[in-house]
Amino acid sequence: MRNLWAPRHGGTVSTAMKGNVWEIVRNADGTFELFHNGELLSGSIPDRWLEDQLARHGFCGEEYRDIRRQLEQSGRARITL
Repeated sequence: MRNLWAPRHGGTVSTAMKGNVWEIVRNADGTFELFHNGELLSGSIPDRWLEDQLARHGFCGEEYRDIRRQLEQSGRARITL
């Protein structure tokens, strides 16, 4: 599983955000679960709402596309900040 290091393109990660691990897992029914540092934040997220849920946590644009690629390949995505 590939780790994403966000933000990309020259941004910085605040000290408060360092050491954070985000994981998105696709369930058998096609919904998703969102974990932060191993704690379930949201479960049963429908596909059509996933982009909005991730954007609320700052994952949009290229980060969102990378997450989608990981989900298509393995059914899960991991982001380490």
